[in-house]
Amino acid sequence: MTVQKLRARVIAAALIAVCATLPAHSQTDPAAALFGGTTLIDLRLRFEDVDLKTRTRRAYANTLRARIGFVTGDYHGFSALVEGDFIGHLDSGHYNDTLNGRVRFPVIADPDMAALNRLQLNYATALTPAAATLGRKDLNIIAGRQRIMLGDQRFIGNAGWRQHEQTYDAVSVADTSIPATTLTYAYVAGVNRVFGPASPMGHFDSNSHLFNAAYTGFGPDLAIEAYDYLLDLRQVPLLSTASYGARFTSTIPIAPDLTAQLNGAYARQTPYGANPLQFDLGYYLAEAGLSWAGLSGTAGYEVLGGNGVIGFSTPLASFHLFQGSAEQFLTDPPDGVRDLYGRARYAFPLPAISGNAAATVVYHSFRADHVSLAYGDEWDGSLEAFFPNGTMLGAAFGDFAARGGGFASKSAFWLYAGYHY
Repeated sequence: MTVQKLRARVIAAALIAVCATLPAHSQTDPAAALFGGTTLIDLRLRFEDVDLKTRTRRAYANTLRARIGFVTGDYHGFSALVEGDFIGHLDSGHYNDTLNGRVRFPVIADPDMAALNRLQLNYATALTPAAATLGRKDLNIIAGRQRIMLGDQRFIGNAGWRQHEQTYDAVSVADTSIPATTLTYAYVAGVNRVFGPASPMGHFDSNSHLFNAAYTGFGPDLAIEAYDYLLDLRQVPLLSTASYGARFTSTIPIAPDLTAQLNGAYARQTPYGANPLQFDLGYYLAEAGLSWAGLSGTAGYEVLGGNGVIGFSTPLASFHLFQGSAEQFLTDPPDGVRDLYGRARYAFPLPAISGNAAATVVYHSFRADHVSLAYGDEWDGSLEAFFPNGTMLGAAFGDFAARGGGFASKSAFWLYAGYHY
């Protein structure tokens, strides 16, 4: 059976199952549901400057993203969403956008495009009498092109830092009918990547299964999560893997306004789908922090194993959130990565303009896991301010200093403004 036929059958089966649960009587007028929805507007203007020592030219780009969409009202539990991304550059293009052939420049992966971002049919209903009594819907099914973000997005995310986000052609089911528990399953038939539909790297055909279970029943200060992500990515079989593991986050009150955080994760990864290699690689994370008023500090150690041939991979992650904002580890090296980091953050109000702001500084020390080798060090920082009218302003930088392992020094700087409605 071809991937296209399998994709069509899975989506059709999901829609039939959803339709079978329809109530006998209309809950709302169809026209009111269709036209009584909500307009979605997400704008972002960004200046990005990148200096990579292996390129002869320094890159800079001024790009504007207009993400415009509409979500309908509810009809018998159904709703629909459509959304497009419209991205253009406001200068002469002094960067490699992965499509313009300007390879003397470093990559800034925000090519011009007018592309479908999301197109999905949603169905939500109450599974339990308690949920129905409270007017709460504890079963949610989404079919179509959608955003999927699981856990902390270390494995499955939307790569939202780029102007065109990563979305999934999928059927996903989220069940919250068990107290303090969220069960999520998604069948992914395609991955729409940040490079856009015109790029040969812009889409992965997929036959992947995502399982995630989260539980908060121990109390509000402890959450645990277990997962099994079975990735079968046809264009990149070496990235087809089975990753299973667990993660916990905790908050420990110490004194008024003073809390401690302890977080951890562990996972194993083996080949899956058409991956021809044999491996069994580990991942673990240990993190501890303190927060007092708006000030917080965190120390962490994250390890993605390697065996000298292949490294632990997370190809669908939101990469900008991990291993440095300079993004030198988009593909994990065969010898793996050990990331020892420290983070300081200060959040403060802006009473004169009714907003809030946060300043963050992060230091990373990167080393290989399989051999004794230093990759480099990195300093990252950001300053962001958010305002009640939906606007925000921000500045950020990442500065990676290479030490070995075939990596090159890289620095990046961003100025950005956004509006969300």
